[in-house]
Amino acid sequence: MAVVKPFICIRPAKENAAKVASLPYDVYNRKEACAAVAGNPVSFLNIDRAETQFSDDVDTYADCVYEKARELLDTQIAEGVYVTDAGDHYYLYELTMDGRSQTGLVACASIDEYENHVIKKHENTRAEKEADRIRHVDVCSAQTGPIFLAYRAKDEIRALVQNVKSTQPEFSFTSEDGIHHAGWKIEEPELV
Repeated sequence: MAVVKPFICIRPAKENAAKVASLPYDVYNRKEACAAVAGNPVSFLNIDRAETQFSDDVDTYADCVYEKARELLDTQIAEGVYVTDAGDHYYLYELTMDGRSQTGLVACASIDEYENHVIKKHENTRAEKEADRIRHVDVCSAQTGPIFLAYRAKDEIRALVQNVKSTQPEFSFTSEDGIHHAGWKIEEPELV
């Protein structure tokens, strides 16, 4: 069985969540990413695809691109766009589209368990994209690209999720694509 752990989260301040939210980095080509961040300097896509901050002649994988991602993250943390939670916590994240919801537990999992197939790989990723994301995480010193995992349904997990979701979420908004986003922090020591 895989081990999951709580973590210290750097997340958008409640009032910034809708502006920070963006589609995953890999659904855009460079031109589309540039268009998506135009006019929204706090979109996380500015950090996730920091080549959008440079002219087209700068290589996507150049050192300056990763350094710019770190600079943008540090600046936005200092400006209060993001808050850092005190202590280790778990989180719930829910997406709702067309009346159907998916709710997930946000936690840290072991790279070793992923590499040793305790955690099943959900897709095969190109080596250069893996290297890019590893470098992005290393330079930013933050997990900037969560990986979605599935787990077998369990009544005790379902009950915990429903209990947490009965409280006020940390954020709740509907994005431009019509998807509703909500997130909760699990901070009760007995639950963590």
